[in-house]
Amino acid sequence: MDPARSPGPLRGRHPPDPSTGYTVPFDPELFKLVTYDMLSGCGVRLLLHAFASDLMPLPEGGSRCVFETKSGPVVLDADVVVDCTGDGDLAAAAGAPYEVGRPGDGLTQPITLMFRVGNVDRQGFLDYVHDHPDQWKGVHGLWDLIRQARDAGELDLPREDILFFATPHHDEVSVNSTRIGGLGISVWDLTRAELATHRQLEQISRFLHDRVPGFAESYVIQSGVQVGVRETRRVLGDYQLTGEDVLSARSFDDVIARGAYPVDIHNPNGPGTILRRLPQGSSYDIPLRTLLPRDVDGLLVAGRCISGDHVAHSSYRIMPISVATGQAAGVCAALAARIGKAPREVPAAHVQRVLRAQGASLPT
Repeated sequence: MDPARSPGPLRGRHPPDPSTGYTVPFDPELFKLVTYDMLSGCGVRLLLHAFASDLMPLPEGGSRCVFETKSGPVVLDADVVVDCTGDGDLAAAAGAPYEVGRPGDGLTQPITLMFRVGNVDRQGFLDYVHDHPDQWKGVHGLWDLIRQARDAGELDLPREDILFFATPHHDEVSVNSTRIGGLGISVWDLTRAELATHRQLEQISRFLHDRVPGFAESYVIQSGVQVGVRETRRVLGDYQLTGEDVLSARSFDDVIARGAYPVDIHNPNGPGTILRRLPQGSSYDIPLRTLLPRDVDGLLVAGRCISGDHVAHSSYRIMPISVATGQAAGVCAALAARIGKAPREVPAAHVQRVLRAQGASLPT
């Protein structure tokens, strides 16, 4: 939450500008409705409450995807499949190679449960920030209050600060401060994370209520539908984006998306976050080849499971870049199905042309 400005409602979202750190605070309930309306308007046939569990090639070409549902297994055949599971579940099932975690010990970034807090007296918080400018930096801080609560035995926070994000509502903030290590493709770790982060949520919400100015009447509105996973599989593609590519703002001829978010690596074992920014005003390219899993045809990946190393992943894993790679994967898949070829046979220039027509900001 940027204390310099309080974004007001604007059709469920606030446009990106310096006051939001160029993020887009949005109302999650309106977002759900808009998403359904967009899919319906495009003629998409939805199948909800279905878990994609397997992908296998068909002798005549294309792939067969298996979904687990309350109605039993559902099998769908497709010319081209786009894996947007975030974890590369289908790519792994199809035999694509992948990496997990950082080099050396294989540990992944920690799991977090987001939650929203309402009935916040924004002016009361702004007054505290004004009087204690060393205790709030942009969207995070409260170090002295955290130390006092820890010393009193009231707070056992596994990260070093409290992190707020604005929402479109004046008296509400989104809190990103829970943290637990674990592997997001282990059902046992996910279960443990759900329990642990909900307990952390209770501590943090009590800390805000009891010790943070402006939060004396606050309450938790809603926690995330499930814990948020930062990192699991990184599917190895025809090209693997590197941390050096990101930090040097590298360009590629087959660019299909761009990113400018910093390298942002949360410590898997407790407090600490590595944050390394790109040169001011620059961005890096994400090549189409990172969406094409090695050794598998008829499949693209999108989102945080695209091909990159641990450092690069810490930048491209965020929502806006996942959206951009998802759009590119969808365009490439549609073009491949239309001409009856594998996605890696589609010229990058054709994908770029469609993306530009759809409003994507790609270099020319």
